[in-house]
Amino acid sequence: MASYNTINAHDADCRYPAFLGLNQYGQETMTDQRYATDEKNVETINGTMQPCAKCELLPPTLESPIETLALLHRRWTEDTEKDILVAASGGKLYWAYPDATEWAEIWLPEGVEAFESSEWSCVTYEINPEGSAASVDVLLMSNAKDGMVMVRGDTKTATLVETPKRFGVIERYAERIWGGAIEDDPDMLVYSAPFDPTDWEADAEIPEDGAGDVMQPSWDGDAFTAIKSFGSQLIAFKRTRVWRVYGTNPGEYMFNEQYGGGVPYAQTIGVDVDKILALTDRGPVYYDGSAVQPFYQEYVEDIFHRRINKSAMDKACACMWRGKYYAALPVDGSEINNAVLVYDSQERTWLFRDDLSIESFLPGETALYFTSSTTPGQVWLWHENSWETGECTTAPALWISPWTELGYRQMTKGPWDCYLLVEVKEKPVTLRISVQTEKKTMTKKYIVWPVTDQHLGHKQKRIHFPGYGRRFRLIIESEEGSPCWRLIGGVMLVAEVDRD
Repeated sequence: MASYNTINAHDADCRYPAFLGLNQYGQETMTDQRYATDEKNVETINGTMQPCAKCELLPPTLESPIETLALLHRRWTEDTEKDILVAASGGKLYWAYPDATEWAEIWLPEGVEAFESSEWSCVTYEINPEGSAASVDVLLMSNAKDGMVMVRGDTKTATLVETPKRFGVIERYAERIWGGAIEDDPDMLVYSAPFDPTDWEADAEIPEDGAGDVMQPSWDGDAFTAIKSFGSQLIAFKRTRVWRVYGTNPGEYMFNEQYGGGVPYAQTIGVDVDKILALTDRGPVYYDGSAVQPFYQEYVEDIFHRRINKSAMDKACACMWRGKYYAALPVDGSEINNAVLVYDSQERTWLFRDDLSIESFLPGETALYFTSSTTPGQVWLWHENSWETGECTTAPALWISPWTELGYRQMTKGPWDCYLLVEVKEKPVTLRISVQTEKKTMTKKYIVWPVTDQHLGHKQKRIHFPGYGRRFRLIIESEEGSPCWRLIGGVMLVAEVDRD
């Protein structure tokens, strides 16, 4: 927070005690200097500022773009590797261990040479094959063109599953598989028999033991686009409406329409502990179990009001992983996702990076995977905390503080002394530190050298800026290709002040 001397003081200080992330609301009046009105490619961890970590490109490569990436965790296997990645590319399916160097093709069902679509909705489940007491972990995959396919975790083979409709999306809820986004029945949801994802037959004598379907029309041309399990409920999304499903069997099912509208971009839905997050053209929204409401939209309002490319938002995607919401979106006229917004639910901060082009996310128990349009046949591994990994993004970093008048509009401020502490490891880093007023921008280059004596630490630096102005703000930048660095303990700007 800012700390200011009395009006009769000869100088006053503006303190930036820590760094928290974006807050683009009230840029002219905000007094909390911990936030940035604009930033890119930086992390704020425990109040420190540092470049984003470099993500890792995994070696397995496919000739065609990976349009769907899924993870199957196999509990019922003697293999030491419990997880396998499943990729859909060029109408075919492939599998690989996360640390493998190449993909292996999955045997397709008899008579199928290639699938019509490579965009699948995926759910993990298990089956008990007839004549065997052992359980088998399976990956259920479905799309509105090809229907449902089951990939076995033991044999890595695919078989067709006969369903009454071809589902664009599927989800597991109360031990049934639910399907929706049906092209010829957009208002229908279909559910399987309990405990058997291959049984889609109704049971006339005991309906609770069989499959069935429900209709929830909205009579406006809308359609179900996503189904998400949320605690003890199933949430069914349309573009303009949301439905909540109660109960665990057909005799108990209750459908209630929720308030606040729907979610136009189904691929941006991420399920958190107590809420579901998603993106709209206006900004982030959340569903809390009763209504869809704006979610900290003021913190990222400049991105959504001025930079977002609404015509390409249908390509946006997102996920929740380890308490963070990752959203890839197109900005500045791009037709592909060329930026990522990250919301940290623990620190309640938004961060922005523009060094990645992400087509899809895959959250796993121990890792976050993603695919990119820059490497269409490969998979990436997300990394965080560049100071620990030792590798940071090569993209330039930027941090711009809010404007401040130190509480005294009638007084002239300047010159300034900037006090900061920057740490580097093995290579020197050049930072650009600027003080900007309504008159001009004054920039100093600061070269930070590694500490050669292990018993000594980095020294605090004082940088002097000439000039004057009624108001000012701080700008911190690193150059493209800079090694890892971090700014700890915040920053202090001490300004001389003069009354008119």
